[in-house]
Amino acid sequence: MNHNDHPVRKTLVFFVAVWTGIFAFMARPHSPSGPFSDWPRWGEAAPSEAGMSPEEAQLVLDAYTRPVTDGDSLGPTTESPIVAVPDSVTTPPPPAPSITPSALTGSERAMGGYDRAAIHSFLHKNLQLAGNDEAFQTLGNFFAALNAPARKPAIHVLHYGDSQIEGDRITGHLRNAWQSLWGGGGPGFLSPVSPIPSLAMRQSWTGEWKRYARFGKHDTTIQHDRFGLMAAFAQPDSALTDSTRAAASLRFEPHPRGYRRNRSFNQLHVALGKVSEPTTLQLTLNERDTVSIALQPDSLAQNVSLPLAALDSMAFESLELQFDGGYPEINGIGMWTDSGIVVHNFAMRGSSGTVFRQLDRDQFSRQLGAIRTELVMLQYGGNTVPYIEDAERAERYGRWFTSQIRLFQSLLPGVPIIVIGPSDMARKTGTRMETYPQLLWVRDALKTAAINNNALYWDMFEVMGGEGSMAAWVQSEPPLASSDHIHFTPTGAKQIAELFRQSIQAEWTLWQNTQAEQSLVDAP
Repeated sequence: MNHNDHPVRKTLVFFVAVWTGIFAFMARPHSPSGPFSDWPRWGEAAPSEAGMSPEEAQLVLDAYTRPVTDGDSLGPTTESPIVAVPDSVTTPPPPAPSITPSALTGSERAMGGYDRAAIHSFLHKNLQLAGNDEAFQTLGNFFAALNAPARKPAIHVLHYGDSQIEGDRITGHLRNAWQSLWGGGGPGFLSPVSPIPSLAMRQSWTGEWKRYARFGKHDTTIQHDRFGLMAAFAQPDSALTDSTRAAASLRFEPHPRGYRRNRSFNQLHVALGKVSEPTTLQLTLNERDTVSIALQPDSLAQNVSLPLAALDSMAFESLELQFDGGYPEINGIGMWTDSGIVVHNFAMRGSSGTVFRQLDRDQFSRQLGAIRTELVMLQYGGNTVPYIEDAERAERYGRWFTSQIRLFQSLLPGVPIIVIGPSDMARKTGTRMETYPQLLWVRDALKTAAINNNALYWDMFEVMGGEGSMAAWVQSEPPLASSDHIHFTPTGAKQIAELFRQSIQAEWTLWQNTQAEQSLVDAP
């Protein structure tokens, strides 16, 4: 034996023993009372400062399925008093008068157009919408539209949000549930070139398409604000040759993992921006039926609506769009039925929800007016949290958001607006995952903006369980949130969507009860 091999062998044995010990330590079973309970383990994030465990998070969710009692509570609340905040935008206008909330969640008297006195007898406090009289009365307008027998033309719901709703998460479950109840089909508007695959529809394209968005990283070569109702548009790259651009096309097919109702539609709607030169839009349905539509030059916007009667008698397999001639700015491709309800997923990665006032007002108004919008949902706040340094900056963000709410109210009078606040979010501090301390400032700023401006607020942070809940959702089996401690997993997104659906369903039930009681009173 070579004596020089002995030290080498001892060194190898030493390293194997060390790594075996590390592996055994990191793979140890969880013991909350053990001496190393605060130390990290593989497959588990460090516990949050609030100390919420996955079991405690599940108890929160279970509480929403139990019969509600007067003393039902999930423990200490993190809700703060609502303080009126003056409005301001880039150039501050004169302060708007504060609208003091006349009633918040859990009011014991009639709210607006229907009686909500019984709301907490069957819906947990955390799931209840917060708002004043006028906000709930406006929500009654949405229910009145749903109560019509035909619901024709289709009722449209716009779900705007950040990356938390990308890929049709949250929206998709709501759409499927509401269409099963109120009729309708189709995924709504889709981005012509989606940056993230969506379960709503499988998309592909040929040619070198470019997508330009008003949110996130803004392309400074775009010298206009014609981004439309999706705050983005797509075109083939202008640097390409005419022959290469002519080969550019868009294709849509059913997603095998998507809801079946997404593939059930009989209307096509193409929202266009500027059309620079005469062109023809060619639509090919199921590889065989082709329709040509001439488009004339337009400096602002055109909306192409086309009934697809063939889909009333055959299944949807594919849809391809191509332009002969110049390519216009394409804002969105919409697919829905001519009746029922349509829920649109407008995901804006990196957006704080303050982009709408930066859009070309005339174009934005035209595209909103081309559909029958009866509800707007604004789900934002998460992208703002990491950059807020103090309460004053959070209040400034709230004032910016106020101006967005008022813009929608001016363009869609009488249409209810529901602000869905940020989820819990966690960051690593040492070996622990802790809720961002500034998250509550942002939550309160958005809640104030909503309530003081006759909009409704749904508190996703409290619904999850409040501080420390994100870390618990990450550790749950199956995981309800991803390891970035910001985004939900598909399972978690479906959970949130279902809880929000329950909130709206409770209000719908109360509205129906009020209508039934009024009918008895009015009966001869």
